[in-house]
Amino acid sequence: MATNWGNYTDYTGPSRAPGSATHVLDARLILLTTLVPGNFTAKTCLDVGCNAGNVSNQLAFDFHAASVTGVDIDPKLVAQAEKLLALRSSRARPPTGDSQLIVDYYPVSAVLTHGYRVEPNRKVSRTSSPASTTSDWPCVQFFSADWVASANRAISGPFDVILALSVIKWIHLEHLDEGVRTFFRKCATCLRSGGHLVIELQTWDSYEKAVRPNHSPHFSENLKQLTYRPETSFDGLLAEHGLRLCASSTELPRRINVYRKD
Repeated sequence: MATNWGNYTDYTGPSRAPGSATHVLDARLILLTTLVPGNFTAKTCLDVGCNAGNVSNQLAFDFHAASVTGVDIDPKLVAQAEKLLALRSSRARPPTGDSQLIVDYYPVSAVLTHGYRVEPNRKVSRTSSPASTTSDWPCVQFFSADWVASANRAISGPFDVILALSVIKWIHLEHLDEGVRTFFRKCATCLRSGGHLVIELQTWDSYEKAVRPNHSPHFSENLKQLTYRPETSFDGLLAEHGLRLCASSTELPRRINVYRKD
């Protein structure tokens, strides 16, 4: 189901991509660990357009990011992301003196029977977790905001990794060419030196398919105003802000590009 701002409820990538289900590791994240080994481990990550939070939670629980900030313009999707965070936190076995944190240790049935140990809509951090105050506990926060326009310092970094997975099309259609320039400029500003921007490229034909008469009707007029094309314009625009393509793959249905900040 489409949301009021484009994109889709529970969207986790093209449906034909392996690993689309929330209980399976996302194929894009697996691919990225081969393109840039160690890109997530102990790193601060921002997931722009986090949708229902699957990628953000996996970054923290399964790919061992130091902290993850998920941002989505739709508060309903942010609420879903926080509920998923509560579920995954409730299933984890906290670290002990002789054992590290074990994710997905308790079955879902235990949560259904006994309830959440961490309530939905409560931000979970290393300092607020009821289960642990050690650095082993995943640090995850979700915010509802239009990241392109937001001045919230809590979502402004600096970050080691920024992920823009199948989201730039919606930014482009909503904020036009200048919005894309603003987005890329802000990514460069919010990244640490040596950090990486990850883009899952949405091609121009997918822009055309996004225009529907019964949903976000202004997209039709906005599409006519766009001069930048994702396949040919983005690399140059990113280079203007010191973001250079360092890795790329067409292994999945949509191209994955990784840019490094000079």
